Amino acid sequence: MIGVNARIGLALLVAGAYVPAAHAQSVDFGVEATTDEVRRGLSWSDGEISASSDAYVGFAGLDAAVRVSALRKSDRHANADVVADLALGKDWDAGAFTLRTEAIGHVFGGADTGMNYAEVGLGARYSIGPLQVGANAYYAPGQEAIGGDNLHLRASALAGIPAFPLSVSASVGYTSGDADNAVRAARLRPVGSYSDWKVGLEYNQYPFTVGLDYVGTDIDTSRVVASPFADVRHAGDKVVGRVRLSF
Repeated sequence: MIGVNARIGLALLVAGAYVPAAHAQSVDFGVEATTDEVRRGLSWSDGEISASSDAYVGFAGLDAAVRVSALRKSDRHANADVVADLALGKDWDAGAFTLRTEAIGHVFGGADTGMNYAEVGLGARYSIGPLQVGANAYYAPGQEAIGGDNLHLRASALAGIPAFPLSVSASVGYTSGDADNAVRAARLRPVGSYSDWKVGLEYNQYPFTVGLDYVGTDIDTSRVVASPFADVRHAGDKVVGRVRLSF
């Protein structure tokens, strides 16, 4: 029988694929290479280089996105080779703010055991000139694959540099949650609740984007954790480079 998380991911994929091309308001594709697939300060590619491809379709006020990334037999995801992130979202106008709601399914291929999970997101952003600030919350309800529930809060800022195809960004996040299974919960929270940060510089000259990010966490990477999914050694500060080609 297909698990609930796999069904959620499949539903999101079908929702994105069912959009007739004639009704699509925008369609974007891209491929990217990065020195490390880092999310919320944690490496998802076992600290190794990764490649990904993505597709985005906007339609009827909604948007659907699919991103497939190489995970390089990641310890964090039970030796998974690849993950497909399937998202369905909507932006809402609220005066000077734009609100965003979305549902995201993470489907893992090649894992030694069931790793799929889903989460929902709520965010708000505000723009003034070249500056955009935002706040987001992502919540994954209790699921066996992540050993409980998981909450990630994030505040971010992005600013374009006038007259140059450059932008700078900064964000800080905090991840917490309850653990029903400490071994599984260490997958997204290696030592429990933690903070992470990211500072980036990006050059964008269509169709190419080149970025350089400094990412880090307050996780003690010397700590020994009794979980095969914790992968603490790949949760420290690092510089990540990336190159993207858009179509």
